[in-house]
This record gives sequence, structure tokens and C-alpha cells, in this order.
Amino acid sequence: MATTEVLSGLDLTKWRRDFVREYVRDSGFSTYMGDSPMDIIHVVNDLKTDGYTIRVPLVGRLQGSGVSGNTALSGAEESLDQYYQDISWEFHRNAVQATKKEKKKSATEFMAVARPLLREWAAEKIKYEIIECFHKMSGGEKFSLADATARNLWSANNVDRVLYGVTQANYSATHATGLTALDNSADKLSTTVGSLAKFMARTANPHIRPFKTGTQGREFYVMFCHPLAFRDLKADTVMTAANRDARPRDVDANPLFQDGDLIYDGVIYREIPEFYTARQGTGVNPETTFSNGTIQCCANFLCGAQALGYVNKQAAMPTSKKEDDYGFVDGVGIEMAHGMEKLRWANGVNGALKKDVGMVTVYTAAVA
Repeated sequence: MATTEVLSGLDLTKWRRDFVREYVRDSGFSTYMGDSPMDIIHVVNDLKTDGYTIRVPLVGRLQGSGVSGNTALSGAEESLDQYYQDISWEFHRNAVQATKKEKKKSATEFMAVARPLLREWAAEKIKYEIIECFHKMSGGEKFSLADATARNLWSANNVDRVLYGVTQANYSATHATGLTALDNSADKLSTTVGSLAKFMARTANPHIRPFKTGTQGREFYVMFCHPLAFRDLKADTVMTAANRDARPRDVDANPLFQDGDLIYDGVIYREIPEFYTARQGTGVNPETTFSNGTIQCCANFLCGAQALGYVNKQAAMPTSKKEDDYGFVDGVGIEMAHGMEKLRWANGVNGALKKDVGMVTVYTAAVA
């Protein structure tokens, strides 16, 4: 009886599709990534056009009063408040080697051996690139590499969307001065701090659109939290009481017993362990953990729509290396092309505002 084998090309196509889905999921940010302008990480798929940079359009809300009654609309139209941001992309590759023994297997099985390792590498790379983007300055500098001038410029540009501790009175256009206002008692992450950050997001100009709106008109923002700040939030008496009195009481669902997201006053709090752990697994992450001269501090990010832009130029595809070591060793790898950036209100018809589009940055104490 004749049998029909699946073409290897189709196998590899399925491998590629599954790999992309898996490494994006494993990055921990997949829930908040999508091609809608309402997603926190706005994904732009541009797999065909040429160009090293992709222009992401940003359109502000309409602010005119319009017309009423029999008033003519012609001549009273409102111009769009248009902005854009260019995001450059780059190729990213990695590979593993396999011996002749593994090489004798089919192409699909050969790639399956390497997939867990390559997936882990891709997920970690995406995750730490996203973390770096969260805390970039107005000129696109990484926080850990930005000098005082760049940090001060960012703080001055984002006066309505940066919070130093528990009160807006701590704000200073001098970044280091704002940080020195933090102490390890009043300025820990708490429901009070989170609710104030949400209020700032709603009243900022331009507005920070919520991540999603519930069926009954409820708006939600997501705060990505440093682990030590998340620890303090869990110990906040208001949060503890809310989990005890308003959440399900079973062990599997209540965050008093299980790790997981917290929610209070329309803010979803999600802990990101890599905000503390450096990529190589040693020390702390310099992007989000630092000293103000007295105590250790950290950054948390209350996000709405279009906080980051992610350009997908080439989806991950398997690659292979020609035989080496007298034909005994082969290599299989992965190749992808993407770019990402914190989105800022800049390059628009009303001038370069240099404000973060979709986030309020919240600095709190993070004493270990």
C-alpha cells in the first residue's frame, strides 16, 4: 500500500510558525503585543517593503468643538494632529551545532532538537530589548548609558507623565533631584502610588489611552513592576485587604496564596523578574535598578496603548550551516529581523514634543 509523506517544506513552514508563536509567548509580553493601535506593544508587520527604517504613524485625538445645528461644517474641518516615529530594524541570529549522528535524522527532527535552545535564546533577547525600551530617554539613549543631560531632558519633557514616589510634589526637571526625594518608607510602591499614576495617565496631555476598556466602560492600565516594588505592593494593607475581601477565597485563584497579577482601581500590576535580574544572571539590571545616593531605587511603568513600537521585518526562519569537520558536524540556527522603540510624540506638525506616548514612569524605593 502506498503512503504519502508530508513534504519537508511544509514541515519547516509549520516549525517556523510554531517557533514564532512560542518564543513570543515565552517572552512574557505576548498578552500585550498586537497589531492594533490599542495594544501596549504595537506590532507593525512589514515583511515585503524595502528600507532600513519603518515609519510608525501616531495620530492625536481630535480636540475641536465641531459644529451644531445648521452651522456649516465646510470650512470648519479640523486638521489631524499627525506625528510619526521611525524605527530601525536589524537582523538577529544564533545557531547550535549537531554531530553526524543527529544529521542523519530528517530536517524536521534535526530542527526539533535545537528548537528549545533557540526558542529560549530568542525569547530572552526579545524580553530584554523590550525592557531596555521601557526606560529609554527622549533621544533614544539607554538609561544605563544616558548622561545627566539626557536624563534631565527626558524628565523635563515628561513632567506630566513621570512620578517620583508617592506625590507629584517630588517632581524635579533634574532627574537626580527627583530620585533623591525617594525614601524607603513613604515612597514604596502602593495602591496609592498606582492610583496617582493612573490619574496622571488620564489627565496627561496628550492623553494616554487605556490598554483596554471593559464592556461597562471600565478602563484598564497595566503597570509592569520591578520585583522588589511588587513585593512592597503585595504587603500594602489596602491591597492585602482587597485580595482578602474581594477576590475568590480558593487557593488556586487568590494572590494571597499564589503568585500572579494583582489588580486594584483599574490598574493591573504585573511583576517582571528581569527588571531586577541582569541578562547574564549576575547582579541587578542597570536599566531599572539603581541608587539615588542613599537607597536602591527602581522604575515601574504604567502603560496604556502604544507604549512601545515593534517592527517585525522578518519572522524567525530556520537556517543551516554547510558541513564542517570533514562532514561530521552540521549547524542549525535561527534568523530574524526586527526593531523596537519606545514611542514618543515627536516629528509632528506641532513640533517635537518628545513626550512618551503610552506610559507613566513611576520611580519607587527598591531596597533589597
